[in-house]
Amino acid sequence: MRAAPVQDKWAWVTGLVAVALGLAAHLVAGGSAPAIPVLLAFAALGCLAAQLIARWVHGPLLLLLLSGVTQQLLHFGFDAFGGYFPGNGFLDHLHGSQATLDTPADGSPDKAAAPSGGSVHLMLYTHMAAAILTLLVAWGVSKVAGTRSKRRADADLAQGGT
Repeated sequence: MRAAPVQDKWAWVTGLVAVALGLAAHLVAGGSAPAIPVLLAFAALGCLAAQLIARWVHGPLLLLLLSGVTQQLLHFGFDAFGGYFPGNGFLDHLHGSQATLDTPADGSPDKAAAPSGGSVHLMLYTHMAAAILTLLVAWGVSKVAGTRSKRRADADLAQGGT
């Protein structure tokens, strides 16, 4: 049985980092975290996706696109399973109170607007920052994995040649 390549081992780290950065971005922008089993499921899916991506994607622009798509999917997942609680966000104070209730002039309650689910812009910015950081981590991990696998191949070649 053949040993797993270094690149496959390090891809799992990138998947975990992507989920951790997405969760941090979601929490900073005012979202709430889903339950631990849901987080573990997202982490497992993130690691598996990172391992698949590591085999076929090698360009930084495509990695950035996939990091952005990943953050969007994580946002939808965190929003669906975790929800939003106004005033919970670390950076909510920068945008003021978003949860004001506008009542129409005639005073009818059925036409009243629902409170905002937080700052959409802040959520976008934090998930975008998480996508860029994920790209940097993935690019660094692929460089480290490439350097280590090259050293290993050189050592195997030197050992086999003597």
